[in-house]
Amino acid sequence: MKKILLTTLLMVLGCAVVQASMVIIDYQGETVVRPQSVERNLIINSDDGGVYNIAVRPLEDAMRSVDGNVTIPLSNLYINNTREDVYLRYNEYSNIFDGLSMGGVAKNMTAKIRDFGMVPAGTYAINFEVQATDLETGQIAATSTFNLQFIIPSVQEISLHNEVPRIVLGAEDAFNKSKKVSNETSPMIYINSNCDWELALNADNFGDGAGDYYVRTVSASSGVNERLLERVLLTPGKEIVIAKGKAPANNEYVSVEYSLEGRDKKFIPSGNYENRVKYILREIR
Repeated sequence: MKKILLTTLLMVLGCAVVQASMVIIDYQGETVVRPQSVERNLIINSDDGGVYNIAVRPLEDAMRSVDGNVTIPLSNLYINNTREDVYLRYNEYSNIFDGLSMGGVAKNMTAKIRDFGMVPAGTYAINFEVQATDLETGQIAATSTFNLQFIIPSVQEISLHNEVPRIVLGAEDAFNKSKKVSNETSPMIYINSNCDWELALNADNFGDGAGDYYVRTVSASSGVNERLLERVLLTPGKEIVIAKGKAPANNEYVSVEYSLEGRDKKFIPSGNYENRVKYILREIR
């Protein structure tokens, strides 16, 4: 008789454990990077048809990148329940749904990183405890853990100000064989990148010109940690790295100077010349 009672008790406990794991959170889609936030859509569901209050408790004091290089405070992490953003505090429960009817169609919510600035590319994670409280009895019906992850892809873009540099040869320069003539207005190249980056110059479609053309950088913002200080000859088929920087780069800039010298110390011939270069922004791995 004792063995039968013990077996029955174990079966009841086993059922309780199974039921306590029925409330689940899962992902719906990939991480979305927006200008002011990073978002990940989630769904929550259960197949037992209960009505619950759902709360979450962060088990860590911040969200961190898996490489440990970036920490995002909990004050920048929210869960939106389609009506409002729910604030989160370390080791404290925050209600995200009250009287949520479970079963059938899953309910949507969105995890957000907001007001942090540009988030560097990478994978970020934080563990939560999820608690479902039965609305009728007030008893805790289920407790589980959920590892929230944001997988943020590389995002890079460049924009230009004073896009077309003009080199004008004056009368005082025409017969000076060693004269270097620089562009009147230096192009400004603005960089946005959430990963370590380098900016290169490609002159494959440069074409013929009036002489030898050189490039260097004349200024840069504080986030640019390397730039081309010495003049380098532009040569088709040769790519020139003109600047490098660390993530995140938010409107960092480089100012570029182009200059012209007579080829083989000859006079610079008169005429209008149009030459094309291409700027290439890429991730440093």
